[in-house]
Amino acid sequence: MTMTERPNENLIKDATKKPETGSGMGFKMVSSPELKKLAESIGVVRNVIDHNQPVELDHLQQIREIVKKLTVDFYGEKLTMKELERMPNLKEDEIRKNKKIWEEIKRGNLDNTKEVSLITSEIAEILSRYHGSLNLNSLKFLSNQTAEHLSSHQNDLNFRDLAFLSDQAAEHLSRHEGSLNLLGLKFISDQAAEYLSRHQGDLILSGLTSLSDKAAEYLSHHQGKLFLSGLTSLSDKIAEQLSRHQGALSLNITSISDKVAEHLSHLKGRLFLNRLTSLSDQAAKYLERHEEETRIQENIEQDKLRSPSNEEVGYSARHKGIIRLFNFSKNRKGKRRK
Repeated sequence: MTMTERPNENLIKDATKKPETGSGMGFKMVSSPELKKLAESIGVVRNVIDHNQPVELDHLQQIREIVKKLTVDFYGEKLTMKELERMPNLKEDEIRKNKKIWEEIKRGNLDNTKEVSLITSEIAEILSRYHGSLNLNSLKFLSNQTAEHLSSHQNDLNFRDLAFLSDQAAEHLSRHEGSLNLLGLKFISDQAAEYLSRHQGDLILSGLTSLSDKAAEYLSHHQGKLFLSGLTSLSDKIAEQLSRHQGALSLNITSISDKVAEHLSHLKGRLFLNRLTSLSDQAAKYLERHEEETRIQENIEQDKLRSPSNEEVGYSARHKGIIRLFNFSKNRKGKRRK
């Protein structure tokens, strides 16, 4: 466990106390054979140290492996040590604030859910029954069991600050019905991408700045609008994978190669290219073949798509759908239209 991954000491200092004692969050070590083995292994190491003998690396590795198997009780939910490492490093006032919001939620008051940074499995189960859109944009940790409860919520789910999602949590959320906003994610594993591709509804992954070829392949199977606005460039391979997506695709790429444009022209859904600053004649010809609406924003030269000036909307003679241009320049010199 690295220093950056160390669980918050304020949260686990009362690990042997009852959950409702003091201002801590109520962690308890779960009695298990592994916990007994840990005590025995630590005893062996301590005995070696007491006799001024060198500690064998095997002993330390054994302790490390045992610790990985320990579980901690968090208000009735069993968390693995790996999950515990992902817990936010909350200060005492933040702990009190969360507990106050939990009590409000139990009474049916959801006004402050957008400010809660940590929730229990019990709170997640209550929130899952709410019929409106859930704004959990301050949530910084989502356990597997909590994700399972929230997956049954039947409306939009928003997690703006959630920076990590385990594969198992992604599998649970894939069953959610409604828009799923995971804007805070900076990385997802290939396995998580496969699970999320099963989600039915808008999928917002605009915090991702890169995708593996395999993750792109999985996400291409998603059915619904797919937001990948954090990507500023696309390789030919990833563009080819994403072109198989069945639904709208939103990208913030700043430039587009001819090959990428050719791949994206096969997309079966609307195409949003929100930050393009250059477009070759050949790339424009490929995009004209796209059978759905193509929306291009920023500094694109109008005549590259041979679209006559018509306020903010240009109709391409050969494009089967509609190419909408916003803030494009009038000519190839790059002069922006006012």
